[in-house]
Amino acid sequence: MSSPRPGIESIDTTFHHVDDIAWTPVQRQRNADGSESAVREQWPVMHPRCLSAHVHYDPGMVVRRHGHRSEHVVVVLDGGAWINGDWCTAGTHVHVPLGATFGPIVAGTEGVTCWELSFGEFGGWGDEPESYEREIAARGVTPLPNPPLDLGSWFRDPRGDTGAERGTPRVPGLAEVLARYDDLPWVELRRQRGAGDRVAVVRAQWAIARPDFTSALVEHDPSMVTRRERWLGTHMVWVLDGGAWFDGRWCPAGTHVEVPAGCELGPIVAGSEGARFIELTHGDVRSLGVGRDAYEQALAEQGATPLPYPAFDLGPGIDDTRDAWVDDHQRTSP
Repeated sequence: MSSPRPGIESIDTTFHHVDDIAWTPVQRQRNADGSESAVREQWPVMHPRCLSAHVHYDPGMVVRRHGHRSEHVVVVLDGGAWINGDWCTAGTHVHVPLGATFGPIVAGTEGVTCWELSFGEFGGWGDEPESYEREIAARGVTPLPNPPLDLGSWFRDPRGDTGAERGTPRVPGLAEVLARYDDLPWVELRRQRGAGDRVAVVRAQWAIARPDFTSALVEHDPSMVTRRERWLGTHMVWVLDGGAWFDGRWCPAGTHVEVPAGCELGPIVAGSEGARFIELTHGDVRSLGVGRDAYEQALAEQGATPLPYPAFDLGPGIDDTRDAWVDDHQRTSP
């Protein structure tokens, strides 16, 4: 039986597939033709320090311009929407830094589906209400009462928050940052030689690359093997296409993985079609290898041999830890 999963905070790596999580309506409107549209969400992760939501906006749905009380990211997965007048389709990455506002969001004729994450308190506040009023007036939209939400005593409903009663972190002039994966360069991270002398690669496109926050589209070629890693910050993975085994667990498209800071994930072995992940890390973005034996066993099972690492440089402050292991780190740390 599916569940919305509110108020759950993990102390270990967790796996969930969106097909197993109930949809929860969070906003409704009546359209000019008398039909109703809604925003619906599925929550693989929802607790006071983090939100991860799979969100669908029905065609024509209008959402106010707003900000969040933490770093916020939106990745468009399917369909399209106007975000503050910019047409955003699948493959668009929206970063809303702390203090920024974004929107209004107006879903296109096919609706739009996104993965949305907030690292910290995810509640938002409405901004520039006149922009929302213009959008709904132009479309003959009438807002309807918000569906009730009962997610626990810790939950503070942000839907009516205008910033009037509670101060906001707003920074005047700070707005969303749009990036499209098609416009970002690919960076090779790992290479291996496999059966038939075929070379497989892990490559990534970074929409955000900071020492305390990264967001990347990561592609694993078929049968690519990567080691088990301990993440020093909070790490999230969304399986976008294909599938992979995570420490022997098969994870197809639609799988969501939460790795709390200090927890581990892997080894990862991409399936026969390869795999594409969206990965975000908040806090200390470094990872350290764990369990060399398990990694070597996974390589042997695929008949694969690691090749030298391609050059890697994302800028100042981001360390290259591809060859760093927990046991080495412990021996050299004071």
